[in-house]
Amino acid sequence: MEPHSPEHASAMLDQLRDDRVRLNAMTETPWWVPIAFGLITGVWVASPAVGDRTVGYTMALVSVAVLVLLARRQMGVKLRISGASVWVLAVIWLAITLTAYSVALGLISLQLTAWVAAPALAAAAVTAGMARSIDRRARAAAAS
Repeated sequence: MEPHSPEHASAMLDQLRDDRVRLNAMTETPWWVPIAFGLITGVWVASPAVGDRTVGYTMALVSVAVLVLLARRQMGVKLRISGASVWVLAVIWLAITLTAYSVALGLISLQLTAWVAAPALAAAAVTAGMARSIDRRARAAAAS
């Protein structure tokens, strides 16, 4: 096959397409990462029900750091968060999570400890959904 023949060009395009598919598979966040982020957030929102908030903050931060390291190790690639839509989603997630935490604190102050599960579950679900959406948008921005 000659280097400048149509067959060579077609073979190169096929190879590039295969490389793109492999790279896309590498950058895909493992299925368990959004679920784990949701679980961590839900436990953090529920933490006022068990007392010491400092331990809750510390455990949440350490858990997120470990989770990010595990995900990066499995993927082998670091994605940068970029694009306005990703940042907007991140700010919306933060607002919802802080609101859920505030509701949990309010429920504790009203001695409705069992009801803390509601904002904790809501925060967990929102976090898992937002993590998936942010991941998709970040990968789309990186591909373009």
